[in-house]
Amino acid sequence: MRYSIIIPVFNKADLTKQCLDALPATIADAGEGEVIVVDNASSDHTQRVLAAYPWIRVITNERNLGFAAANNQAARIARGEFLVLLNNDTEPWPGWLASMLRHAAQPDVGAVGALLLYPNKTVQHGGVAVAGNPFGRQQFQPFHHNYLVPFEDPDVRRTQEFQIVTGACLLTPRALYERLGGLDEGYWNGYEDVDYCLKVGRAGMRVVYDGEAVLYHFESQSGIQRFRKTIWNTELLDRRWRGSVRFDAAEKMLARGYVRHPLRGSRLGGINAHVLHLRPINVVVHGEEPPEGRAAFERRLRCTRAPVGAIVWALGDDALATAREAMRIRGARFTAFVRGAAEPSEGWLDELVRQLSATPTTFAAAYAPEIASDVDNVVALAADGRCLLVHLMRVPAHMRLEAFDSLDASLADLGLRMLPLGFGTRIAQGVFAVPPVREDASFESRHGRPLAAVLRGEPEAVEAELRARPRRARGLVSIVTLSWNAPQYTKIALESIRTHTSEPYEVIVVDNGSGPETVSMLREIDDPHVRVIYNERNRGFGGGNNDGIAVARGEFVVVLNNDVVVTDGWLDSLLDPFDRIPSVGVTAPRTNKIVGDQQVVDASYADIEGMHAYAARRRRSYARRGYLTDRAIGFCLCIDRRVIEEIGGFDERFEMGNFEDDDFSVRVRAAGYEIYVCEDSFIHHFGSRSFVANDVDYASTMRENWSRFAEKWGYPDEFPTNGYDPRKAIYGGFDRARHFAPLPTRRVAGAVLEPGTVVPREYDVVFAAFVRDEADWGNVAEFTKRYFIAFDAEAPVTLAIAGSGDPNALTIARRVERTLQKLDQTPERCADVEIRDEEDLAAWRSSLPERVTIDIERIVDRSPSALRRLLRGVSA
Repeated sequence: MRYSIIIPVFNKADLTKQCLDALPATIADAGEGEVIVVDNASSDHTQRVLAAYPWIRVITNERNLGFAAANNQAARIARGEFLVLLNNDTEPWPGWLASMLRHAAQPDVGAVGALLLYPNKTVQHGGVAVAGNPFGRQQFQPFHHNYLVPFEDPDVRRTQEFQIVTGACLLTPRALYERLGGLDEGYWNGYEDVDYCLKVGRAGMRVVYDGEAVLYHFESQSGIQRFRKTIWNTELLDRRWRGSVRFDAAEKMLARGYVRHPLRGSRLGGINAHVLHLRPINVVVHGEEPPEGRAAFERRLRCTRAPVGAIVWALGDDALATAREAMRIRGARFTAFVRGAAEPSEGWLDELVRQLSATPTTFAAAYAPEIASDVDNVVALAADGRCLLVHLMRVPAHMRLEAFDSLDASLADLGLRMLPLGFGTRIAQGVFAVPPVREDASFESRHGRPLAAVLRGEPEAVEAELRARPRRARGLVSIVTLSWNAPQYTKIALESIRTHTSEPYEVIVVDNGSGPETVSMLREIDDPHVRVIYNERNRGFGGGNNDGIAVARGEFVVVLNNDVVVTDGWLDSLLDPFDRIPSVGVTAPRTNKIVGDQQVVDASYADIEGMHAYAARRRRSYARRGYLTDRAIGFCLCIDRRVIEEIGGFDERFEMGNFEDDDFSVRVRAAGYEIYVCEDSFIHHFGSRSFVANDVDYASTMRENWSRFAEKWGYPDEFPTNGYDPRKAIYGGFDRARHFAPLPTRRVAGAVLEPGTVVPREYDVVFAAFVRDEADWGNVAEFTKRYFIAFDAEAPVTLAIAGSGDPNALTIARRVERTLQKLDQTPERCADVEIRDEEDLAAWRSSLPERVTIDIERIVDRSPSALRRLLRGVSA
């Protein structure tokens, strides 16, 4: 007998009937066989249905034994040479079984899977690919390849090998099934098929997906028991196969010209992924001229399935500038760096793409023969630029290449700085001839170890590096809140902030042209934390918040609606992720009333006291828990100062309100930062009180601003009643020239700062910096940026920079001017800076006033808030 078809059933009698009705005509060309149905204690009319088919064999169980046990039970009485495991919620097409049997006849084939379609002829199963999953319960995540792709797609119909195919329709030799012990009954209705296919592969047999064997699959129609042990199944699979499964998702996608972008876990846990067409990858060639000449070298670089875009030569003094330009726009892009002395082999780029697309925590992939890569998940401390591929979306915008003697060192330095952010460098498998490591004295001077020392792939070395990461100090937090009439809500919000917010913080109230009652209330505020800006007209949500952000002094800025009540620990919970997940740029709370998934739909309390009790319970129950998202609502956003430096404030084109927060979120994500919603921070939101108080047409404003948003980011103008996918805009990347939203000057037009906010100028404190070479400048440049954020022209402080050689004082001055431009500051309102050429460090240092001079090399915490604290300590 050629085959035995095994169909386990549990209820769903109508689906079973549909499957059995279709079988005779579709297997007529498959030779002699049998059909065995195992009834797992169905409680519906399944037995009556089965009685109508005298040509089937029936096993009736008194209880539900599960998918694995039912198949094993039938296999023990089966007579066919091949077993065909088949779900009852399928409807086969003609010729499906004959096609599968042809592949199974090959002696090295151990399992054959079929093409399973939804009724609309999109793919439900086209083979199972595997991606890495460092955030879920298991190290790897199997998923259906070509999921939802139309049936007509050529890759869907192409027969190909996989590690895994689904057990919904799986053909395997009976002798092999018995030798491998059948399906593992330790699983319950999940992952038995994955486990079996992996055993087939371990036995040296091939697993084949047959694109010509087609069935409809009415997926997961067996009821809730199908999923009742999901967690158990997941953990068991991981225990059995951790470290033994190859991550092949990227290569399967690459074959179709796509790339899979794994994303860190959403509220559902594990990882999500977005499949995109792979953009052409630009390649930066650096270091030296290739021996074979540029034309031949470029031809070798293009011998790869992954599309190669521009090949840029960076061999001169402008190598660093060229590399920075290649990385300028983030988004769903890759940039490759290759030394001219390397010897690219065919497919060199494909392997790097595969490695880089395997997990959401990899920012780069490299060939490094110094590191053993006989397994598929080696993560190094960092890698140099001999052959390196960088995923630009995972590099926050402030993480730029710094100046070293070589681009190899600049890239290795970036890798070391990315590691504490939770993004590593994976080492590619295969042979790629790269030149030896070229040491860099400037790198060793900066990091205290030679460049070759970072080419280490031991997990212990990576963990030690992560443990050494300094904790991020909290610093001052600036809370910016808008006021536009509705003074009673502003008063409630300010009182809740005073009662429930931990130090240090400041509150900046921006009044957007309110009437006399509101202005009178604001002038009566007697709280040293609070400053008020009075605008003569309503500058809208974006403009008003920008006014407040422009005068904010904090390391973090919280944009907070005035129609809220904050709760105990709200701000501490919003700040905590910045230390735990350093790639986060914005955090946001949960609330009772908002559009989107930040709303807690079952939040229930009768009054404010009850709300505080509810918030306290949530904080205990959800401590340090949350999820990453692409969009956060602007009623409360906690923003890292570095994000504001890179993307600016709110885009004021949106005027009165709506979609400024969408636009801000898109720019945050497009610039490489993550957004985290904190489950343990709960804020009560009254909801749109300023709109109500001022009789604003909310719907009209929403539609007008959607048109502005759509025009800016390339969406259709028609209002998206059912929402929109922000990833389309995010993956395009942040382009500072087009997307930066500048803040207003410190004293905005039409606004008056309350008196008493200027620090009296008694004497200068001098921060001293000496620049001997480009390596020194990298350190001084970062300090200079934070210095300008910390202080303005009224502060009693001076930054004194002495240049010696290259760069000289003139070059340094130009760079400082560019820093000011990026921060949207002018020389008239920035803190004092003195720059001069000085050959003799000792003589220059002795010329400065000793008792008020601080060498920046002695300053460990250089955050703006820490610098301000340091100034206050010196002044005291």
